[in-house]
Amino acid sequence: MSSSQAANSNQPSAKAIVDEYEQYEVSDHPFFRELKARPVDYGALWLLMANLQCSISHHFVRWLAGVISRVDDPRIASLLAKQLNDELGNGDYKVIHSVLLDRFVSGLEQHSQTAIQRDMLEPGRGLLAAMAKTFGASDPFEGVGALMVSEVFAKKMDSCVGTELRRQNALSRETMHWLDLHENLEVAHAEDSYELAVLVPEQGPQLAAAWRGARAEWDALWGFLDNVHAASRALRAA
Repeated sequence: MSSSQAANSNQPSAKAIVDEYEQYEVSDHPFFRELKARPVDYGALWLLMANLQCSISHHFVRWLAGVISRVDDPRIASLLAKQLNDELGNGDYKVIHSVLLDRFVSGLEQHSQTAIQRDMLEPGRGLLAAMAKTFGASDPFEGVGALMVSEVFAKKMDSCVGTELRRQNALSRETMHWLDLHENLEVAHAEDSYELAVLVPEQGPQLAAAWRGARAEWDALWGFLDNVHAASRALRAA
C-alpha cells in the first residue's frame, strides 16, 4: 500500500509515522505473492537485490553521513551513527554490508536459469533518484523520517527474501551472510525508528519534514517493488 492510500497528514507525532507504516506488509505486494506461488526464482530475486545494490547499497553510507552532519540534535546523530557503524562493518572492512551484498547478488546471479540483462536496473535508478532527493533535502529531518520508514520496510522485505531462500539449499552460508545478518539487524534498526521518533519535535517544521520524508520514502520503495515486479514478469517472458 502506498502512503497516498495511508493515513492523512494530521498525525500528531513522529511516533505515529512508525505506527502507520508498521501496519503495512511488504509480503502483500504482488511481487512477493507471486514468488511464493512458484519454485524459488533466483532470477527474480537477483533482479530485486541487484536493483537495491545499484540504488541504496552504493550510496546509503554517504546519505546517512550527510544527515548526521546536518542534524542539530546529538541524540539523533548518535542513533544514526550507530546504524552507520553497522553498515560499515563495525570497523571490519571485510563485513561492510555493501561487500556482503555484492557476494549475495553474485550468488543469486550464478543460480539464475534465465537470461539476465544488465539493462534491467531501471527500477534501481528510479529509486536512487528519489532517495537522493529525500536524503539530500534542505531539512535533514526529511532524511530522518525517510530512514525511520526505510528501516521498517527493510525489516519486512528482508523477511520476505529470507522466506524465499529458506526454501532452497543451493546458496552457501557464505553467500547468504548478508541476508542472515540483515534479517536480524533490521529488526533492531526498525526498533531504533521508535527511538528516533520520540526525539523529533512534536510540532513545527521539523515534524512536518519528518512526515514528508517518510511518505516520500515509503512511496519510493513501494513503487520500486512495482517496477521490479514488472521487470521480473518481462524477464520470465523473454
